[in-house]
Amino acid sequence: MLTVEMLQQNTQLSGLTVEQFNAIAEMSRNDENTVIGTKIGALHGQYDSDILSITGVAKNSGEKSYDYLKRVLNANKTDLETLATTKQELATAKAKVTSLEKKIAEGAQDETLKHQLKDAKQQVTQLQSQLTTKQQEFDTEKQKLQAQLQSTHVDYAFAAATGGLKFKAGITEGIQKTLLNAAKAEVLQRGTPEFQQNADGTQKLVFRGADGNVLNNPKNNLNPYTFEELIMETSIKDVIDTGRKQFGGGTGPLGGGGGSSSSVLDLSGMRTQLEADKAIETYLLSNGITRDSAEFAEQSMQLRNENNVANLPIR
Repeated sequence: MLTVEMLQQNTQLSGLTVEQFNAIAEMSRNDENTVIGTKIGALHGQYDSDILSITGVAKNSGEKSYDYLKRVLNANKTDLETLATTKQELATAKAKVTSLEKKIAEGAQDETLKHQLKDAKQQVTQLQSQLTTKQQEFDTEKQKLQAQLQSTHVDYAFAAATGGLKFKAGITEGIQKTLLNAAKAEVLQRGTPEFQQNADGTQKLVFRGADGNVLNNPKNNLNPYTFEELIMETSIKDVIDTGRKQFGGGTGPLGGGGGSSSSVLDLSGMRTQLEADKAIETYLLSNGITRDSAEFAEQSMQLRNENNVANLPIR
């Protein structure tokens, strides 16, 4: 996605106004959000179905997925409160047994006390059994929900990572879904996803290998692999249109520009700046250059200048 800052770094766009910069950035953001939004909408339906199968709690008509999950979690909270109540009742019953046993040990021979002690011990046994059953049910439910939440977060991250991918011509939507699922399975087989807490409170997704170590990308200064980077190292890379061409073939750089970087990037079919910028972005990501790196911005501007992208209409 293009930002105003990235656009302003391009000297060939120096004649544009702030409003025009904002408009270009907005169009780029909307284009990416539309693709990602469609994928995330499908994910909502998927994890709604998963929540129903795990908890048996149905989603209400018109209820948003977030509110649905919140309601299910509140029900889980109620179960926890029930456990606390049972524990308190058990503690009270045990205290009563202790008190009655003390009185009898001190010489009380009242038959009523003996009956009360017998009843209190029976209550303790029943409450203990009830508590054990409820605790096991709660722990099982909690583990299922935690696993589902983890899976949902991973699904969201995968949707965001693949939202901007463009498949080569001729690959149907059904085949695309199959290929995406296969790529996801490859990544998850290579590493176990783990969300780590950053200092600013945000979360970062990393992947741990079978040896327990975080997978680091040698093409990105040994920083932890991103989902995008791992995806582009699966078999799906062969069917993704990255805008690259073979050395020594195809058309030259757009507008007759030169440069070593553009020799492996084919922008000859681009009709607008937005299309060209999208191809450049995909190309850089496929080579392990992440969006949040300084190199990404530098390479983007270099490729734009080398290929005279500014000479194209904005859209």
